[in-house]
Amino acid sequence: NRSIQWVFFVLFVSVVTSTTAQQPFAVYLQPSSINVPATHSGAFADWNGKWIFIGGRIDGLHIMQAMQAFPTYGRNDSIYIVDPVSNTHTSLDATLLQPDIYQAVTSSNMEFYQDGKYLYMIGGYGKMSAQNSWITFPSIVSVDLDCLELAAASGTGPGACFRQIIDTNMAVAGGMLEKIDSTYYLTFGHRFDGLYAAVAMGGMFTQQYTNEIRRFSIQDDGVNLSISNYSALQDTTVYHRRDLNLVPQIYPSGDYGFTAFGGVFQKNADLPYLTPIDITANTVQHQSTFNQNLSQYTSAVVPVYDSTNNFMHTIFFGGMSLYTLDTITQTLIQDTLVPFVTTVSKISRDGTGGLSEFKLPVNMPALIGSNAVFILDPLMPLKNNRIVNLNQLSGVTRIGYIVGGIQSDYPNVGQLDPVGMSRPNAQVIEVFIDKTVSSTHELQIKNAVNNLSVYPNPLKDVLNVDFTVPYGTETCAVQLFNVEGRLLRTLLQEKKLSGDQHFQFQLGSIKPGTYLCRVRVGDTVKGVKLVVER
Repeated sequence: NRSIQWVFFVLFVSVVTSTTAQQPFAVYLQPSSINVPATHSGAFADWNGKWIFIGGRIDGLHIMQAMQAFPTYGRNDSIYIVDPVSNTHTSLDATLLQPDIYQAVTSSNMEFYQDGKYLYMIGGYGKMSAQNSWITFPSIVSVDLDCLELAAASGTGPGACFRQIIDTNMAVAGGMLEKIDSTYYLTFGHRFDGLYAAVAMGGMFTQQYTNEIRRFSIQDDGVNLSISNYSALQDTTVYHRRDLNLVPQIYPSGDYGFTAFGGVFQKNADLPYLTPIDITANTVQHQSTFNQNLSQYTSAVVPVYDSTNNFMHTIFFGGMSLYTLDTITQTLIQDTLVPFVTTVSKISRDGTGGLSEFKLPVNMPALIGSNAVFILDPLMPLKNNRIVNLNQLSGVTRIGYIVGGIQSDYPNVGQLDPVGMSRPNAQVIEVFIDKTVSSTHELQIKNAVNNLSVYPNPLKDVLNVDFTVPYGTETCAVQLFNVEGRLLRTLLQEKKLSGDQHFQFQLGSIKPGTYLCRVRVGDTVKGVKLVVER
């Protein structure tokens, strides 16, 4: 259920030149001549220099109305094997698979992980023909990538390459799958059964967020497939997420893990999460005082580690975001419809664990990146086989490719006609890191005020303002301006505050119209456009 009303928030930021103890680098993008099938929201593997795409969609953003969303004609029924060197591809017919396997692996938003020559595909949302219904598939499928490559070369069917087991704990869509040592982490997501629609009507569907990090081992000898050592960590508030980014990380301690960035929807609001969650083999830590403003949906993303200075960088390419940055006025503008964006942003973690967010001085060439994959260049020096090793790069180096995903003509098309205004992206984008720069001109997004909520909006007489001061004690103030920028009233005089705050103000004689409520915490200012009615 999504609200169609949108409200502008304004956050003032500053332009900074990176001077902290880290290796400066710039990011560049350019189109590639590699041809790939246009798909999104499926599974991906990289094997023997080939790119393998299974399942997902060949249409654009899903329609919001029941009986129209996720049609079978938009299902990807082909298994594509792309050779990026020769710029050729072959395909296998997924409809030749056993029906239960075929329907599971051609679903969308499944979780997947490649472990050597095996690709594991879990859950996913799609049509179960035998029941003539749409479900989240309760299964895990093992795909033998060697077998697929041989089947494509010989022209035989792919059936021998797939094995499946049924397990209701695997009935998850929109989550992410990662691995630490021998343990898999099926992180967040939901179970959605029935016809998709933006608003539930007449028992049309059931939806249950997992609210869990599900941990288990996979036993697979090429013949027998099973799951063991299953357990789950649950939190019904901050784990209530799907459609997130789960990104490999090296933490200041040297521990390997991953961070959950973004995801939707908050338990009590149709808004994405801004606070990340760090996951290692021994700990799960919710970074409740840090807000990620510039990217909250599944998108192309790459982790980059500066081992010399113990800095972990995570770079997000396009996708969908609650905020977009006006770089001319240096303000963040909030759109609660969470539009497609061209933003390229970075979150950096320093050696003490401190997090900072930056808008990079480069944009995506179009509204793309959502549900895309980032494919590492095979020549990349890596840490833990997943993370670009910044210290082993020199000059200008291609680090990988942005492939697939959804392309949209406009930021917000969900309430219009996503079929006519969006499509799967067919343009491959090459990504480069340039280490020849001595400094980088990036916009740093300040985080001195979190969880700002100004309500009701529109309002009549009483205005509620909630916010959090995340770091220590700051000087705070709340002021009301007219649309010309003239101060009308100071609602809260400057006052030292810390932690969660709630204020209620009587507007009294304020005339009907549009106003700006500005909340200042330290040197960070957020503004909310208000409509006053009488």
